[in-house]
Amino acid sequence: MRKPVVAGFFYSLDENGLKREADKAFEAAEGKAEPSKKTIGVLSPHAGYLYSGKTAAAAIASV
Repeated sequence: MRKPVVAGFFYSLDENGLKREADKAFEAAEGKAEPSKKTIGVLSPHAGYLYSGKTAAAAIASV
């Protein structure tokens, strides 16, 4: 398994911090995208949670 080389830079180094960051992104994305029964998947941006977390969470929440 590849070791996380950017942990602590673009996302939290520890599990609890990472969970808080993801939860925060999904809270911020709430109501931004309507779920669709037609959607079967998404291409999600990934530039670290700080930069694209809200956008990725909105895309994922729409599925």
